[in-house]
Amino acid sequence: MKILILGITGRTGSLVAEEAIKRGHQVVGIVRNPDRFTLKGAEIIAGTPYDFETVQKAINGCDAVISVLSSFPSTQGMFGKIKTPLNVMSVSINNSIKQMQEKGIKRIILMTALGVGDSVNEVPGFFKFLVRISNIKYAFADHHVQEKMLENSNLDWTILRPGRLTDNNDNLSILHKIDGVGKIKSSVSRNAVAHLIIDCIEKGLFMKQKPGISNA
Repeated sequence: MKILILGITGRTGSLVAEEAIKRGHQVVGIVRNPDRFTLKGAEIIAGTPYDFETVQKAINGCDAVISVLSSFPSTQGMFGKIKTPLNVMSVSINNSIKQMQEKGIKRIILMTALGVGDSVNEVPGFFKFLVRISNIKYAFADHHVQEKMLENSNLDWTILRPGRLTDNNDNLSILHKIDGVGKIKSSVSRNAVAHLIIDCIEKGLFMKQKPGISNA
């Protein structure tokens, strides 16, 4: 299977790409500075998914799309100056939806965050307060927009809402909660998310569902 991964240079995206390649899939990524990206086995398209023509080029021949884009790079604090467009995620996912519909590609996995949209009451009050007073609110607002875009599409989508992402990559266990049913904890390893995303692609898990996820 050939998979376009949006956000391939991120800490989660790179793990998703590595797991996909390990399982024998072809991987395509869009990278602003290809010379700085060193993952072997991935096809790299120079540019940004914010640009429609770049997505059009990258998605050619693909069977599925994964988006783990974030508007906050690891070097940027929650109160720091935002360096990306506030709608970078929703514009990128909209570009993907349009191209998928044109080319007949159905499967897409989107990673947002626990606390987005109708999962707002599944996070502690302190975190909701932190979202309101920090720049996280812009990311959550854009996550909400891209979730709605997928829900209103005719694609076979899955929206994964992880809790706090960690680098405890030995823990691959997953708990999930859908529409208030189930019990999850506060955090999940990026590697567990990466494994789950590829499982969703391969096994059709959580079709048209929005599970909150954590480690067990």
